[in-house]
Amino acid sequence: AARFATTRIARANAPRAVNALGATRSMVIGDTFGAKEKVEEDRYIRAREQEIAEAKAKAAAAEANYKELEGMDKEKMAAKSAAMNEIAD
Repeated sequence: AARFATTRIARANAPRAVNALGATRSMVIGDTFGAKEKVEEDRYIRAREQEIAEAKAKAAAAEANYKELEGMDKEKMAAKSAAMNEIAD
């Protein structure tokens, strides 16, 4: 009977002892912190990917604008050369 009583007391008091040490509570906080950290990492990654996409779009637009201006410069130079040749003749 003494053995049964000791086992019963140990089983009844074990959860209290663990809670007194804060072991289960810290695990819960750690899991919650880990989940929040994961959410923050995902948010940062999405924001960074958005910044990279916007930078690529701006670079592509700048390149297209450069090509357009380059074509206009060639046309203007050709027109100027033609006008100069006409005057010189």
